[in-house]
Amino acid sequence: MSGVGLLKFFILSFVVSFGVGYLIVRLEHLHSRFTGDIALPGSHKVHGAAVSRIGGVSIVIGWLVSLTASSYAINLTAGLVITWALCLLPAFVAGLAEDFTKRVAPATRLLSSFLAGGLAYTFLGATITRVDVYGIDTLLQIPAISFVFTIFAIGGVAQAVNIIDGLNGLATGACMIALIALGYVAFGVGDNELVLLCGIGASALLGFRVWNYPSGRVFCGDGGAYFVGVYVAILSALLVHRHKEVSAWFPVLLLLYPIWETVFSAYRRRVLRGLPASSADKLHLHTLFYKRVRRPLGDLKGALPTRRNSDASVLVMILAGGSAVPAVLWWSDGAYLLAAALLYIAIYLVIYKRLVGFGARVKKRSTMSAGPLGAPGPAAALRRGVARRALSRDSKGR
Repeated sequence: MSGVGLLKFFILSFVVSFGVGYLIVRLEHLHSRFTGDIALPGSHKVHGAAVSRIGGVSIVIGWLVSLTASSYAINLTAGLVITWALCLLPAFVAGLAEDFTKRVAPATRLLSSFLAGGLAYTFLGATITRVDVYGIDTLLQIPAISFVFTIFAIGGVAQAVNIIDGLNGLATGACMIALIALGYVAFGVGDNELVLLCGIGASALLGFRVWNYPSGRVFCGDGGAYFVGVYVAILSALLVHRHKEVSAWFPVLLLLYPIWETVFSAYRRRVLRGLPASSADKLHLHTLFYKRVRRPLGDLKGALPTRRNSDASVLVMILAGGSAVPAVLWWSDGAYLLAAALLYIAIYLVIYKRLVGFGARVKKRSTMSAGPLGAPGPAAALRRGVARRALSRDSKGR
């Protein structure tokens, strides 16, 4: 089917996702006590007001309606549609249960994404049999090793996407970029089925983003994050498995921001701080951007927290999308992709170090402005004296 023929399914996915998102927002008063999400004191979240976190429902419904409609127009059987839905169901259901109950353990959600990966391996042919690394590719020819590697890779990407879902539009924006890039390469190698799947996925995300970015009227929640993470990982595995000319490093570089954020966070918690690798904290890159960069600027301008959230999201999304450029340019050249991945990690670490150092300098300046035993220092006293004189002049003027 031509690109124009596929476009109608992309539009359908967007419209349905947009419509369901509208209903979620419009009827929030009926379900907010079950679906609302609020940042408690000490939480790693950066929003204050209660916001519904079931936006993933709009993504899934938009995607599923469009996929079902496409089965009647192109060579995509109803059985394949049902298989796709069943493979993605465990990850979505476990995440959605967490969105409603707030009591589903992280290990349970991770296991559900492993289950989704196992189903995709078995019924969709999403097998990882090469990573373009000498020696490892030989091991991956053994079905049992390939199966375990595949489910861990798919589950790991889902977990990574959920971890970066901390600012308005960040996770969905990164996944939209990934789906568009995957669809571009799929089109280049003549795989129209993957072009369709990437397109309707990206369109469903776009329909949801109307309500999520920049206003944050609804969150995609764990259900949406795990669903999209598993979906992108499965499509990546299918593209590399079906087309030998596509380097296995292409999807790795494409998704490097969430992948590296997860690996680095686990290292930082477990090795540097001696905490469990799965413990939550406020030291993710997107949280540091929100606290160190946008918040001081927002406070000076009197900006709203929502504005700071969306502005920080743009900055991090530029970094997240930066890996897509070399990935698309050199999708068949593993050496260039590996070099770009190493450079990307180096840039990430430099930015992270600067953000942490920025926070330390702010704290140091705050400490220097205070006197002994917490008493105001000379700088603080001078500021208050100027303010009192200004207030006195203003009162006399009246």
